[in-house]
Amino acid sequence: MRIRILVTMARPALTLFIIVALCPFIWGFSGHGADDKRQLLGHVKPKHSIEIQNSPWGIQAGTLDEEIIAKAAEIGVKWTRLQATWPEIERSPGVYIWDETDKAFSTAIKMGITPFVTIGGSNGLYTAWNTNVDPKLTEIYGKHRLPPTSNPQAMSAWLKFVEQVVLRYKGTIKYWEIWNEPNHFAYWGDEPNGKEYGQLLNESAKVVKRVDPQVFVIAGALAGLDPEYTDAFLSMDNRSLVDIITFHNYGSIPEERIYKALQTWDVINRYNPAIKLWQGECGYPSHSSTRDYRGSSPWGPTVQAKWLLRQAFTDTYFCRASMSNYFKLFHGGGRGVVPKRSFLTSVDSVLGFPERAGARVKVVGVNEKCLLENPTLEPKPGFAAYQNLCALIDDRYKPFGIKNKVLVQDEGVFYGIGSEDDAFPSIPLVASYRTEKGRSLVAYWLPWHPQEMIRSATVRIEFKGLAIIDPVLVDPLDGKVYSLAQPLNENGTMIFDRIPLTDYPLIIAERSEVEIIPAQ
Repeated sequence: MRIRILVTMARPALTLFIIVALCPFIWGFSGHGADDKRQLLGHVKPKHSIEIQNSPWGIQAGTLDEEIIAKAAEIGVKWTRLQATWPEIERSPGVYIWDETDKAFSTAIKMGITPFVTIGGSNGLYTAWNTNVDPKLTEIYGKHRLPPTSNPQAMSAWLKFVEQVVLRYKGTIKYWEIWNEPNHFAYWGDEPNGKEYGQLLNESAKVVKRVDPQVFVIAGALAGLDPEYTDAFLSMDNRSLVDIITFHNYGSIPEERIYKALQTWDVINRYNPAIKLWQGECGYPSHSSTRDYRGSSPWGPTVQAKWLLRQAFTDTYFCRASMSNYFKLFHGGGRGVVPKRSFLTSVDSVLGFPERAGARVKVVGVNEKCLLENPTLEPKPGFAAYQNLCALIDDRYKPFGIKNKVLVQDEGVFYGIGSEDDAFPSIPLVASYRTEKGRSLVAYWLPWHPQEMIRSATVRIEFKGLAIIDPVLVDPLDGKVYSLAQPLNENGTMIFDRIPLTDYPLIIAERSEVEIIPAQ
């Protein structure tokens, strides 16, 4: 649909007519032929974590502060990743300080959120600094202590610490993660070695399950999906000790992780198909200047929110992860801090410090992957988007494969998509879910690099084996819920015609399953 605006400018003996064609934003999407007669029914009603029995959605608070964890509960997540960091708890030999972990764990549980807790961090009481590190990497990642496996005294002290942590929270914490990103030298403290981590995992897991046989052991916390490293640590007699494997797969296009996820499942299934896969930590920055993972342009609060929604469906549907945890909610650093750059080349003085495909380029400043502004705690758009997702999809919905066909009717601003483009990322994706009672929900989107603007193409989607009696269209970015015309049904194929397609997931759901705050 196009609107023509007539602008008249009076001049002596001359009247200039300027006709401008605009693509208006109609009910949240641009025209491009999409049906603009849909009725706005209202907005998705947010739910506090306490109101939701269970779901696959989590967030890492980024702090042990009670106020921030309470903000996580406002989103409606059911999981949060917290930490029991060895050097922060054992500050002198054999003396353990539990004040911060006591407060954080109890606050999360009180808010209706289940913590999964990472036990890790080399302790300077027992391990030395690693001096065999490239100075350039030390400048980017900081100094590192060797892992507990570096000497028998450290390993003995580590296992004692693991025992004390699990004993302290026996009956309270049910999910224990062993170490953080051991396949990254900055967190392992030495050259990563999957078998060496596998040995630490094996001895630690045995302690955990001896102290509390009812808990679940989480392994990996991998810096990126890493099938070869996963094979190595599982090979160290860990197939029956590990319940869950987690990964942290940062990237500008979240769908790219699908390839490595499927390879990881091949490894898991060779050892123990009962092991679950979780996405334990991953996010995307809203600003170009951020500490830690940076990604690539464009940046923006809306880009971040779109990325978050795409990650959620990518993880739970295509990667078959039973939990997806966003990183993170808040960071208390300071803006405007310039890091030390002593290794700049002549070309770097022109182009800037090379980001190495989004690898960490700053160790100072604000981590802009957060969903709360620093320092005001004002929510970014991603906060509301996650609220909407948590309110829409809980643990009743399970991935359920159905055949579908997406036919592009108007490409809009997504130039070239359609039957003539058969390559990733120009193929629209569909993720479908179903409850035990047969209630269906589908999300669909185009996996292009998300843009800050909100524009749409128009498509026809054909679903084989889908049954939705009274469909509504939900925009999880702003929470708006729209009526949908009753779809055509041809020989068991449900057809939705002339509906919008965007670079973030839109959701078709049963109206009865969506709690709506009515439009005024």
